Parts: sequence; structure tokens; C-alpha cells
Amino acid sequence: MIFRQAVLCLLGALLLIAFSVAQAAPVTAKLDRSNAVVGETVTLVLQTDDADQSLDTDLTVLQADFVVLGQRSETQVSYVNGRQTASVRVVITLEPKREGNLMIPALKFSGETSSPVFLSVSPAPTTAPGAAEPVFIEVTVQPESEPYYVLSQVSLMVRIFYQTNLTEAAIAPPAPLQAAVRLLDEVPYQADRNGERYRVLERRYAIFPERSGTLTIPPMQLSGRLIERTSDRLWQPTVRGRRVHVESEEVTLEISPRPASYTGDFWLPARSISLAQQISDNEKLHVGEPVTRTVIMDAVGLEENMLEEPVWPEVPATRVYPDQPQGISRDDGEWVLGHKEFRYAVVPEKPGEMVLPEIRLDWWDTVNDQQRTAVLPEHRVMVLPSEISQSSSNLPSTTGILSEAFSDASAGNMGLPRSGQLVLWKSVAGVFALLWLLTLYFYFRRGPLANSVAVAGMPVVLAEKELVKQIQQACYIGDASSVRKDLAQWIRNFAPPPMRGSMRDFGAACGDSKLQAAIGELDAYGFANGDAMEWSGGALWDAFNGWRNHSVGLKNAGVSTKPDLYGRGNGAG
Repeated sequence: MIFRQAVLCLLGALLLIAFSVAQAAPVTAKLDRSNAVVGETVTLVLQTDDADQSLDTDLTVLQADFVVLGQRSETQVSYVNGRQTASVRVVITLEPKREGNLMIPALKFSGETSSPVFLSVSPAPTTAPGAAEPVFIEVTVQPESEPYYVLSQVSLMVRIFYQTNLTEAAIAPPAPLQAAVRLLDEVPYQADRNGERYRVLERRYAIFPERSGTLTIPPMQLSGRLIERTSDRLWQPTVRGRRVHVESEEVTLEISPRPASYTGDFWLPARSISLAQQISDNEKLHVGEPVTRTVIMDAVGLEENMLEEPVWPEVPATRVYPDQPQGISRDDGEWVLGHKEFRYAVVPEKPGEMVLPEIRLDWWDTVNDQQRTAVLPEHRVMVLPSEISQSSSNLPSTTGILSEAFSDASAGNMGLPRSGQLVLWKSVAGVFALLWLLTLYFYFRRGPLANSVAVAGMPVVLAEKELVKQIQQACYIGDASSVRKDLAQWIRNFAPPPMRGSMRDFGAACGDSKLQAAIGELDAYGFANGDAMEWSGGALWDAFNGWRNHSVGLKNAGVSTKPDLYGRGNGAG
């Protein structure tokens, strides 16, 4: 009885703890932007994923630095995999009272506390008296000062100010030459300009310059109709509309090439880059069994297609099979967030301690304008002997079996019945079959895997001939980006082992001046000023194919000398 009561009390305590934990749902606080101007409004969003969590809180702590203009509650319901989820939001409109770095302090809720949020407020720009227009456009860039580097993100802020209702409005996105453009966010708010109240629509774009030199962002042009109401008759107001056409000022930026002091294998200009890894859980790893190493790369200010595969040193007594990388690009409203995962199957060939080596990735810090290195620490895995080898060592000696069988057959062949002889020879044949299967197993397990991997559960590496064909076609159409990617993959997987490294290391070690010069031109392309340099892949293909046929011994390997741009040929065999 006492034991039963103790169990019931324990269960009640556990339920009480679970209930209290469930009640304490996390609450996040986020501003719609981190920078504002005096006179502008900002939006504070409080959110929880627990519909039962109360978001009531004391807002008087905000009144020292903000005017609370209003608030509203929202509930969002969604269905994921047949399950209903709900989130509750409180949207609060605030107007900063002063310039400077302001803080929205931690707000207390029932069982929870939000994190503080910070806002940078700048002085409002002034215009000449009487110069206020009913509609105008402001364009700013971040960072506000140079240097701007090729491939690094430039944030473009386009703000449309209007005093009355604006209909039939149309504005084209920025269209700079030799630059990629990505729309990040669109935020509405209100602002004061020289004593006048405006509605504002702010659009944020990410600009990625593709060439160094002068980058010109043409004026943004807006056309629409302003709706004006007159009060000639209170009971019959008149609605008038007039056409407006405004444009912003032109923006010019000087884009710098890759610094000469930069020593990285790949040009990676970003606000931050970090590396992480995941190792598949395999406590009892045996020889021949794969362990999966996933290298995770996150960058602020670079899209995922700009993130290059990190180079890691060769691991002795192992085979490494890379999988197709997976990535995604997101944004936080101001900066692009690139995420990419590189997965490798690593197969040990001998027992003992296998070291997955340290990975170092050089990148350029655009905030502090200096080179940095992201480091991924090494990981050690214990490898046990092959289970098949162990089981094979426990089998009786095949020599003994065969000698015994043959001696028995010689000694007693005349005296055995035909059925006994048949059993004997079936046993001998079975032993030979077993030996043949074991020979095939160890041959394919330890032998080189040309062109593709035939191990169950492992990713298939692109065939060497197919990869060379891709390099050829990319060279002939002048696709420098694809050439860099495919050539780097060929070097990692199919170059002679002493030359497996970066493209720069391969060019220095290949012993061919033409190929080294062609790789240098490929590496320099895109970092020259303006249109000072054009690139053609024909010279690189001729040098690479000639060196490959001569030095690697792959002459007549089935790669055609003419490009097949439309997939009609069979150049790769």
C-alpha cells in the first residue's frame, strides 16, 4: 500500500513538472529592421508557438525611448504532415523618441522572458523648406563605405515615400550590369521628413558584383497615380487622381578585385563563415565499412552556390567517396544566409585508429577587411578488423581439408560405393566454390574502383570519362564557373595522388607550363578590372587534354576531341 502511494506521488510530481514545462513556452522578440531614422516607425513582433501561452506584458518599460502607437494580436494556423500547429503573435508599432543605439529590454511573460532587441536610430535627413514632394525615392547601400569586393554582397535599400494613396504604382527592380540581384524583404512603415508625414515602402535587395571595376546602379523609376479627395460637398466627395513619375539618383560603386595578399584556394568574401561537422554513429566500425562525415558550411553574405567544397588532406589507408552537395540560400531581411552540406563516405582499409583530418577554409572578412580561417577539428575513429576476415580465420584449414579428401579418395576409392564417392566430390567442389567466392570478394573489396563505386549504401562518384566530357563542353561554351567546379572534382578524385589538392597546387605540380598558365588564366578571370580580360576555354581544354593523354596515360580513353554541345554524340563512351 505504501509502495503504491509512493508510485502515485512520483507520477503526480512528474506530471506537475511536465505541465509546468509545457506552460513555459519560449517567446521570441524581433524587430522588422535593425536600423531606422528619427521620425520613422518600427514594428516589434512577439511570437510563441504555444497557442496557450499568454503574451500579455507590461509595455511601460518601452516608454523611455519609444512611443507605443498601437498593437494587434494574430494567430497563425498551419498543417504540417497532417498535424496542426498554431503560433500567436503580438505586433506592436513603435516610434523612436531619439537617435542613437536603443534597446528594447527583456519582456516578462508567464513563465518566460524574451531576449533584448537592439535598434540603431540615425538623425532624419533635412530638405529645404517647401521642397517636400508628395512622392519621392531614397536609395542607400550597406556597407556605407568602401571597399566593396567582387562577389561580396552589397545591400541596397530602396525607400518609396508617399503622402496619399498611391495606385497603379509600378517600379522595376534594380538592373545593374554584371551583377546578380536578389529581393530580400519588403517592409511598410511611416516616417517624418521635414515636418511632413509619409507612408514608406522599403524594399531590400542583395547585389552581388560579378566583375571588379565601376558598378553602376541605374536610377529607380516609379510611375503611378496619386488619389486625392476634395471636400467641395461633404455628402458627395470628389476623388481625383493625377499621374506621377519620379526616379531616384544613380548609384555608382567601385568594386575591388580579390586582394593580392589573399592566399585561399577559393575567393570567399563574406561577413562571416563557420564550419561544423556530423559523424555517423558507428561504435563498432570494421574494415571495409563506411563512416559518413558531413561538413556543414554557413555563411553570411554569400549564396549557397558561391560556397566551394573545402579541401582536406589525403587520409592514408582509406577511400573517400563524396556525395552530391546539398545547399539552400535564405536571408534575415538584410543579408543572404548561405548553407551548404558536403557529405563523404570514408571507408577504412586497415584496422586501428583512423583520423578524419582537420579542415581549414580561408575566407575574406568583409567587415574587418582581412583574411580569416575557419577550422574544423579532426575526428578519430577506431576501426576493428573485418568480421569476414575473423570468421574466415576460424574456419578449418582448406589445405588440410583438400589433402584429407584427396588421401581418402586415393586410399578408399575402390572400396567406396558410388554414392560415397559422389558425396566426397561434392564436398571438394563446395570447398573450391567457397575459395572462388572469397577470392572475388577480396578482389573487389580491395581493388581499385574505376569510374564508379559499387559498394552498397555508398554514393556513386561521377565516372572519370563523363567528368572529363563535362570539362570539355564547359570549356567550349566558356562556362568558367562549371570548369572550375568540374576540374576541381577531377583533381580530387582522378589526378595522380601527389597532385591531389587545390587547382593552384595541381598547376604547380603538373610540370606543364601551358596547363599551368591556362589554370592561372582561369583563376584570374573574374577578378580583372572591368572588361580588361576575356576568357576562352579552348586553350585550357587543349592543354589539359594533351597533358592528361601524355602524363596520365589515358590516350584514346574515349573522349572526343570535338565538343558535343547538344548531347547527340557519345564522346564519353
